[in-house]
Amino acid sequence: MLKRLSRALPVALALMGCSAPSEILDVSYDDRFGERTTMDIYLPAGEPTQSPAIVMIHGGAWRFGSKDAYRDAAVRMARSGWVAVTINYRLGSAGMYPRAVQDCVCAISFLRRNADDYGIDPNRVAVTGYSAGGHLASLVGLAADLPEHVPDCASGGTTLPNAIISAAGAQDLHGKDRAWVRDFLGGSENQVPQRYNKASPIFHVAPNKPPLLMTTGGADWFADFGDLNKMRDDMLDSGNDAQLLLINGGGHLINPDENVGAVDLEVADMTPEGWTAMSDFLDRTLGWP
Repeated sequence: MLKRLSRALPVALALMGCSAPSEILDVSYDDRFGERTTMDIYLPAGEPTQSPAIVMIHGGAWRFGSKDAYRDAAVRMARSGWVAVTINYRLGSAGMYPRAVQDCVCAISFLRRNADDYGIDPNRVAVTGYSAGGHLASLVGLAADLPEHVPDCASGGTTLPNAIISAAGAQDLHGKDRAWVRDFLGGSENQVPQRYNKASPIFHVAPNKPPLLMTTGGADWFADFGDLNKMRDDMLDSGNDAQLLLINGGGHLINPDENVGAVDLEVADMTPEGWTAMSDFLDRTLGWP
């Protein structure tokens, strides 16, 4: 790991000092739903060619939020040579399972079909997200090809992403009797048990899945640490690459910041520890730009 970091960090630090990335805002990946299915694309300086891409899925209990939540992180990734893409997807009743999942799959399919336009290597596309977005990242990463998840948008379906980063994302929705979970799945576990199965990433673990990194705070009240441990172990037992990082002293929204001993309203994957782990994971699994 130290060898990989010694190779990657000088490149990353050098690229972060380059000029600001260019931004292509409000690109529609599915014209049927207006701004709800748009993306912002952040391109590295210069003319990117065959660059890896990372699709960023915001959180918000599948009810609220927007692609703007990941703007700063996307700029940071683009400065490091990645094509970074933040997406909107249908929320609330409009995005009830499986529609929000289908939107995420459609966005990835759109990028791959238009890879040449944005200088993307379609075989190096990672997906990440936080909270509800972390759940969607895992679900899309492991089950984009499930018939219920294949969208009927113009771009159609696509193969699985090439790497998954799920930050504070629930891997098993069983036993999570909360209003926003019931709303997202259209009922309680007793009412729609098959939806709880199909919408739980842990039920889609099988051999030959993309590498997975999960991060969470030790006091996170949504991403159950026992579920995350089981998810990692199940992935490893199936012959896959899986890692779990616990951010000590962190919760779901309050986490350590860059000042030693301080905490702030910051999500776990954007903490210094989370960012380092994500950078190393992407370097190891997809390679630096």
